[in-house]
Amino acid sequence: MKLAVFFPGIGYHCDKPLLYYSEKLAKQYQYETIKIGYEGLSRDLDEAFAGALSQTEACLETVDWKRYEDVLFVSKSIGTAVACAYAAKYAVNCRNIYYTPLEKTFAFAPQAGIVFHGNHDPWAVTETVQKKCWETDLPLFIIEGANHSLEIPNDAGRNLEILSHVMEGTESYIADTLWCRTLEEKEICPELFDKFVRHQSVTKCRRKVNGEWTVVENPFTDDWSEEEYRMLVGCLKHTVLTGGFVCGAFFRGALKGFVSVESALFGGANRYLDLSSIHVSEDMRGMGIGRTLFGKAAVWAGKNGADKLYISSHSAVETQAFYQEMGCVEAQMYDSAHVEREPFDCQLEYRLRIK
Repeated sequence: MKLAVFFPGIGYHCDKPLLYYSEKLAKQYQYETIKIGYEGLSRDLDEAFAGALSQTEACLETVDWKRYEDVLFVSKSIGTAVACAYAAKYAVNCRNIYYTPLEKTFAFAPQAGIVFHGNHDPWAVTETVQKKCWETDLPLFIIEGANHSLEIPNDAGRNLEILSHVMEGTESYIADTLWCRTLEEKEICPELFDKFVRHQSVTKCRRKVNGEWTVVENPFTDDWSEEEYRMLVGCLKHTVLTGGFVCGAFFRGALKGFVSVESALFGGANRYLDLSSIHVSEDMRGMGIGRTLFGKAAVWAGKNGADKLYISSHSAVETQAFYQEMGCVEAQMYDSAHVEREPFDCQLEYRLRIK
């Protein structure tokens, strides 16, 4: 059995968008639901918290938590602190969706979850929320320009986009499925890769010897140092800032794969766009994430004027098998910059349109 409990904020009750639609999603995935309601809360934050927690305890007094194999707490604003305090006090093992948490929320050693925060939230300083999320190992998604309701004043169209975006992340967390989304420059940082594992043990590679492709023994371990992660962050930021495409694949709020495509066409009649990176965390390879990300890159490239994707690919036989499965072939024109930078890479292409 599964149970979802909804903890509102002060003035942000369970019929407002974030909690209303998240409850719909929980029911869609066969969760029983309980909606907490507060009455007569003080305007003082500490007193309001104490009152909300007391009313929550009364509302949940008869719940037998042992009946449920999956408990989900969905909370907003002061409700995030109440949810954390209640879970700690009553030893409730739960997953959490935290909408716009307060600094007070993190005083209760919050359990696993996903956090949504607007960087124009007057009730929580973004730098503090970031620091607390990193310290408590909580994936954080920042909505640019959004306030404490995760909205932008006087911009209904943008607010609908934000709500849709947040509900996509909410659904992926509720359903325990992959969430693929375009990344913005400001959210690309070293901490984004905290749960990403690049490690790859290679035994054989594909090489072109005397004009013929062959497989050779070449054992080594491919991994990234902290410095290489910092360089990656810089590269991905540059891709976004120059009009390119960066898409991340998230599972349980953590980045588990990403792909990038540069914005500049090259290769003359080939009309290439460079698929500059595609990687999946070691712990989630073989689950179709690479295929999903490759497909999103191909769609973006096709919409942005390319006839083909150009891939300067890692030569490990496992990596080459992936690209062959995607339909990639040897590039008709080798790009000299790629060859010079990575002489052992395989230069591939993927046709987006058949003329």
